[in-house]
Amino acid sequence: MTTRPLFLARLVGTQEEMGAQHGRLVAEDAVRLYDFYKTMPERTLAGDLPKAGKLVVRAIANAWQARLARERPAELAARTRAFVEAVRDVLPQHDARGAALTFATMDSMQNCVAVAARVQFGPFARPLVARATVAAVPACSTLIAWGRTTEDGELLFGRNFDFPGVGVWDAAPAFVICTPEGKDRGQRYGFFTTRGADTAVVTVVNEAGLILAPHTRWHRGVTWGGAMIVDLVHDIARRAETLADAIAIAKERRASSSWGIAIGSAREKTACVVELAGPYMDTVRPHGDYLACTNHYRTETLQAGELAASAAWGIHSNRREARLRQLVEARERPLVARDIARFLGDRRDVAAPDRVRQLGAILAQPLNVHCVVAQPTAREAWLGIDRAPSCEGTWAHLAWQWDGPRGGWEHAGPGFTLSELDDFVAPHDEATRHVHDAVRAYETSHDVATTRASIDKAIAVAPDDPSLRLAAAWLALESGTPDRAVVHVHAGLATETEPYRRGQLLLWGARAAHEADPALARRWRDELARLSGEGVDELRAHARRRHAGRPRANLMVLDAY
Repeated sequence: MTTRPLFLARLVGTQEEMGAQHGRLVAEDAVRLYDFYKTMPERTLAGDLPKAGKLVVRAIANAWQARLARERPAELAARTRAFVEAVRDVLPQHDARGAALTFATMDSMQNCVAVAARVQFGPFARPLVARATVAAVPACSTLIAWGRTTEDGELLFGRNFDFPGVGVWDAAPAFVICTPEGKDRGQRYGFFTTRGADTAVVTVVNEAGLILAPHTRWHRGVTWGGAMIVDLVHDIARRAETLADAIAIAKERRASSSWGIAIGSAREKTACVVELAGPYMDTVRPHGDYLACTNHYRTETLQAGELAASAAWGIHSNRREARLRQLVEARERPLVARDIARFLGDRRDVAAPDRVRQLGAILAQPLNVHCVVAQPTAREAWLGIDRAPSCEGTWAHLAWQWDGPRGGWEHAGPGFTLSELDDFVAPHDEATRHVHDAVRAYETSHDVATTRASIDKAIAVAPDDPSLRLAAAWLALESGTPDRAVVHVHAGLATETEPYRRGQLLLWGARAAHEADPALARRWRDELARLSGEGVDELRAHARRRHAGRPRANLMVLDAY
């Protein structure tokens, strides 16, 4: 896969006019994204269920999306209608109403997981620990630094967007500036996105120097109505000038789903995380000159109803945040943009930092489809423009002016300067490229054979990476070859020192060896019984229960059921 050139656009007018302009510029890409998003809930939530289960999930998600769409601000709903109309004019075979509803996909999908936890109905009849282990994707990492932490004291905002859209989101990076005019007038703002997505939500910066990015959370407090995350972030971007403004808007427009919005203020030289879940809201403040954010709630208000499918969830989120803090605290000098970019591409688990890994609780996730470090004061950003993981490979330096003509350009345009950077971050190595292919096959079409072949190629390059061995063991079991799983578990145990990951190898190795080599299975269960460490109690409990069927893995969280 090769990525297309960075697309730059400037939209001018009312929200409706800007939606129409954007749609005409990116029509074919918008349809490509619609094809991806319209089936995302059923692929993610019901990928291994029969057709009837998928249809039920689709119906629930569509109903929830329609409910959320009815509460949208009038001008933003008009923007979406205009965008979709422009797309339909080019490719009339696509369903305009369905395309408009996909703007609520992430909210509805997260809310479905929360409802499953509360009421256990329909296709979610299995325990939450099984369904949500695969359905939920708790990823994304942000580091905001300023003051004594940065070289010039100015605020730097680094953000990884990790999302099951490999081959889609990373295929065509884009940056879009909006200049509101008329009755909808507000501040000018820009958003990083993929070509074809009119969604000011992933990483957004405005002319007052606010920059923000939402992070997935999981909470019981989600609601049937409320604000979509795309509209809430859009509103903050166009209306807020300070952190206090942003917090007030979040209170005013309560979110339907569960989120943590990391917000930096270059003007105020500080930051916060606004934590949301339906009617609940609280704010995380920094204790120094930087703030790290991943996917766990940090306030008591929100922790009360937080969901976690397994210990792997907490490990995945908490360790990435801890690793960011460790990297900042261990710095030898104040940080520049390149330092933060390289932090976001780090491949070491904070609990076992001596080993480089491809999978697990690391910052460089295989589903990292967007990575950026921005300095709002200077109106510049350093952006990954390569295939996932975008935190590695080719980067570019982008600078922009808020003023300029409307239009869309590849490479550069009026009011934009763009240059590719050599050796700004680490290049993709051969193992990473194979893992990219594996994750893309597994997440988009659940092609186990292709996934397994790609992981085997990665192992040939990095045979001592225990995270690859764990994934390979699950894939071998899912393919019905427990003997190969046993081989991978042996190899993984030879190098794995982190207790939870070692425990996962022992648990699934014992299951793989259960029939062919009962004595080996018993030895591995005995070692698991003696093991101690974070999350190991849960693994021991699983080992005491009978396991039937083949596993389904979540290669991002590095967990399986």
